[in-house]
Amino acid sequence: MHRRAESSTVRGCLAGVTMAVLAVAAHGTAGGGYPGSTGLALLLLAAGTIGALAAALRSPVTLPALLVLGQPLCHVALGGLTQHGHAAGAMDFLGTGAMATAHAVAALVFAVLILVAERLYLLVSQTVRTVLTRPAGLPVQSPAGRWAPVAATARRLLALGANGSRAPPVAV
Repeated sequence: MHRRAESSTVRGCLAGVTMAVLAVAAHGTAGGGYPGSTGLALLLLAAGTIGALAAALRSPVTLPALLVLGQPLCHVALGGLTQHGHAAGAMDFLGTGAMATAHAVAALVFAVLILVAERLYLLVSQTVRTVLTRPAGLPVQSPAGRWAPVAATARRLLALGANGSRAPPVAV
């Protein structure tokens, strides 16, 4: 497996988990309570989609954009579609701008942490690979090219068709 593919899988998993945890934490902090089964299913679908996109799009610039754009999506999944009667502040994502700003800052901080974790993963996995891999020997040139004429001459000089210099004598 290619090292970039390994690290993009780690980035995608971390992005999906971060989206879900950050959305539930913000939802609970704003007075929204715990999500119901519908909100949780929609949240997991949104977080999984963001995680898959983060793994597929390998540019480090796309990760912060995905996390920032995914916050309103997760907020709507948790509270906007179900309307289960929690505080108006939890439903008002863009009204005052404070919640949107807090989500954007938190998403950017988590994006930086995910990129740092990805880089550390690459460094640690490369170190483990280097330590555990058996060192390869230096390439050795085959001496057959240099000794081929001598071996042919020696075979011609052997008595009575013996195959090598250590063969038993052949009776005449």
